[in-house]
Amino acid sequence: MNDLGLPPADLLVPAAVPLSVRDFGRHPQSGSGDGWGGDVVLLPSARGTAASWDVVGTLLRGLGYRPVAIEPRGHGRSGDGDWTWDAVLGDVAAVVDALGLDRPAVIGHGLGGTTAAGWAARHPECPLAVTIDGYGNPTRPEQLAALSPDANRDAVIVAFSDHLARSVPATLGQALRAVESLDLLHLYRAVRCPTVAVLSRESDLADLLPTELGLAWLAYLEWVTSALTGLAAEVPALSVLRVDGPNDAYLTQPEQLTDLLADLLPAPAALLA
Repeated sequence: MNDLGLPPADLLVPAAVPLSVRDFGRHPQSGSGDGWGGDVVLLPSARGTAASWDVVGTLLRGLGYRPVAIEPRGHGRSGDGDWTWDAVLGDVAAVVDALGLDRPAVIGHGLGGTTAAGWAARHPECPLAVTIDGYGNPTRPEQLAALSPDANRDAVIVAFSDHLARSVPATLGQALRAVESLDLLHLYRAVRCPTVAVLSRESDLADLLPTELGLAWLAYLEWVTSALTGLAAEVPALSVLRVDGPNDAYLTQPEQLTDLLADLLPAPAALLA
């Protein structure tokens, strides 16, 4: 089904804070049918906005899905408010209710991926959650086991946290602290719907950080890959998929990412040839 180039609708959904939403709509040639309607929620990274999903959203609409990108509190045009996991997941639920989305799949990148995992823990009816590099930051010494034996891991973690705190806008400071409070393995162990943790093999963040912190980041990614792969063997709902390419593929390789998502998502019941 070809996309007809119709522009998405930018909405402001009233909730605990006003939430900026980009609704790509359903393809005008979609039909009606029984089963899952193909609603998909897209969540950006900490530095992203709804517009970050423009290409992927348009491509998914062309495949018969109804993508809706949500800017969480503190992002883009959304209002500010206390940043807690309960509040942010409540924001997603408010948009789902306001737009009448039916059991949406939830796909997120970075911070949005972590949020998607939280949604998967609370919504067993969700047909699929996809977390793209949704693993937060190093917070414990054992997560940096791959560093050299003489590395002061506790000091590196403090330096990493301080560096990130200086580099994010004040509105996202609470979000950073919420991420740092997470137990990553507990988060993914709790998922109750089919969840795919997509891990990119490349990360440009290591090149953007000071050398010591860049090495710490690479060590953390090694731990994440090993830990989540091991956890997937214990949690039937969880699978891990390593993919070639950078961790901002939804910006730099949107066509390839859409192909991947189309393979993972169930087909919408309303799809017409």
